[in-house]
Amino acid sequence: MSNRAAHILYCHCAQAQAVPAATGRAVLDALSRSGAEFEAVADLCGMAARRDPVLKRLAARGAVHILACHPRAVRWLFAWADAPLAKDAILHDMRSGSVAEILNHPALADLLAPRERARSRATARGKPAASSPGGAGGLPMPGEWVPWFPVIDYDRCKNCLQCVQFCLFGVYETDADKKPRVVKPEKCKTGCPACARVCPESAIIFAKYKDGPISGEEGRLNESPETGVKADLASLGKEDLHDILRRRSALAKARKKAADA
Repeated sequence: MSNRAAHILYCHCAQAQAVPAATGRAVLDALSRSGAEFEAVADLCGMAARRDPVLKRLAARGAVHILACHPRAVRWLFAWADAPLAKDAILHDMRSGSVAEILNHPALADLLAPRERARSRATARGKPAASSPGGAGGLPMPGEWVPWFPVIDYDRCKNCLQCVQFCLFGVYETDADKKPRVVKPEKCKTGCPACARVCPESAIIFAKYKDGPISGEEGRLNESPETGVKADLASLGKEDLHDILRRRSALAKARKKAADA
């Protein structure tokens, strides 16, 4: 598929604002001025959580351009939504990439070249797509579930099942092949990335989390005794769960303090 036939998806990241505001505005402005067809959605995580058919339609196009957060997070969000991206899909990291890097990518720059012809169809022009729920600007309505949930990077997962044993909320189950699966994303406790911290392969991604590699950045968690957070799973049945969670919270704060020092 040629670049001219490719499609562009832009994510507002409306429910977390993980993408720097200046970067998002500059990229969206360039898209709107270019004359290229694009689709703007309020929140890619929310679309993945409900397995929005729009994602399958986009993935089927092959050489799509996705302008969102970290590519590893985006790829596994699509995979979880039963819409795996083709290898020639191009994922642009608005979360850590510069505006120049994004807009000067050769394949995208070709698509964004100014056109004299009118658009062949109406496009989002920076507004959430019709398939995106929520209130004004795609922000969650009062009482609406914020799509905070994990996805698994199966290129890293070694099938240790620590996530399944660790999670207190029933988010994970094993499938017929005894592999971990996220089956109840809505059960995940908003803001809690604890299962990602105990994963020995850093295979669990929370796209809305503030720090990598849990957010989907490359790299792996520091597993040193001073800053690593590990779970003693054998102790779960022997100790008070509240004490365990308090200790985990204390370790997490110590790790953050060490990182900020």
